[in-house]
Amino acid sequence: MFTIEHEHESTIITTLDQSGENNDVEVVMDEDSIFFRQWNEDLGYYDLIEMSMQQLKDIIAAFDKPEGAYYAE
Repeated sequence: MFTIEHEHESTIITTLDQSGENNDVEVVMDEDSIFFRQWNEDLGYYDLIEMSMQQLKDIIAAFDKPEGAYYAE
């Protein structure tokens, strides 16, 4: 299951682990950046990763490629 929320200048996608084994993962996007965050129960704060939209496109494109080096379009 996932939810999509639009707030001011960003969009937040939250995906819930239906098995209940992992905490929710939130994807926070604006025009320039994308953040992935997940609540860390042990530390009491979000683990946060920031990347550009180009980096996200690279990751998505990589799913269908064999080993090698590529430029995503």
